[in-house]
Amino acid sequence: MEKYTSLHQAVCDPSLAIITDDITTQAELNKVFVKYKILPKKQKRFSDYYSNEFLGHNVPEMYFLVKDKLRAGNDIFGDWEPLNEKYVVSEPDLYYKEESFNSGETNLCFILGHSGSGKSMMARTLEGDDIDHIELDDLLLTKDHFTMDGLKGYSGMFYSFFNGEGAKYFIGVNERDRIPKEEYEDKVFIDFVNFAMEYAKQHREKKYIIDGIWIYLYFDDPSVFEDHAVFIKGTSFLKSKIRVMKREMQRDLEAVQDRKLMFGRETRNYLLDEDKIDRYRRFFGDSPDTIFRDETDETMITNELNSIDICFVNHDADGIIEIMKKAQANTQLSNWNRLKIINECNSALLDLRI
Repeated sequence: MEKYTSLHQAVCDPSLAIITDDITTQAELNKVFVKYKILPKKQKRFSDYYSNEFLGHNVPEMYFLVKDKLRAGNDIFGDWEPLNEKYVVSEPDLYYKEESFNSGETNLCFILGHSGSGKSMMARTLEGDDIDHIELDDLLLTKDHFTMDGLKGYSGMFYSFFNGEGAKYFIGVNERDRIPKEEYEDKVFIDFVNFAMEYAKQHREKKYIIDGIWIYLYFDDPSVFEDHAVFIKGTSFLKSKIRVMKREMQRDLEAVQDRKLMFGRETRNYLLDEDKIDRYRRFFGDSPDTIFRDETDETMITNELNSIDICFVNHDADGIIEIMKKAQANTQLSNWNRLKIINECNSALLDLRI
């Protein structure tokens, strides 16, 4: 594949899917991200490489950055109460039944955390050819963005849901907007999560990751998930929002004001969300199947995955082998993260030979 020297060249390549700041509507953003999700692994590597090269973030990160920007409002919630320390100070990430998920004994994992906390980054360290990663936000994309064939390419679980008991939710946006929230949005997330639990039991050959804020918003009882793996980002709500602002400052100084306006509006909801997340942390935190890990370990993994993409695009097999050797010798990595890097290296080396 020809190596591109500008963002415009990469965006114009129909075999890639890259999200840029030029996107002005949620529908357009969803269309590009759905295309990215159903790309072959090789083309995802190229898309992530050029996205990182020219925009400073991979495609999933750009999706959440642009989505937040599109959601930004102009109203400021100014009289918010002084922040409790727990809303400001981050905690270690929580991993419940990590070893069980790694071994395949448990094949379904739920990832929770604030919007902007790094759930997608955490999921990326777990993704692989035998893992379906599903973002609950995509339940609302409906058939304006997915065809049934597209659903097959995205996730067998998604396809089975919308082709079966969830068929009533596979409708267009215009039709959905005429349905009361309590008859659609308040039901689709609950129905899908319950379906996913049964589906995962019947399809043991794959692993499944489901992430989204909707988990703790619609399920008050954490014990519903105790038979499955549950990972919780410990990033505080304040750090989550500041992190997004800093990322945008690196790309577009004009976007900072948008983030400041949005920050005030979202504060009250984030304080309420923090209490719900904390209920999950308390429930799973005392379990002997739970371990805690600082976020820095996860960030290091993501950097290594980005490095693999760089070597892959440059046909640098020796560089990929060096990354693999470094992972094998790194005693700071968990066994799972070490294996993740090694598997990604082997996958990239295989694609280079094809």
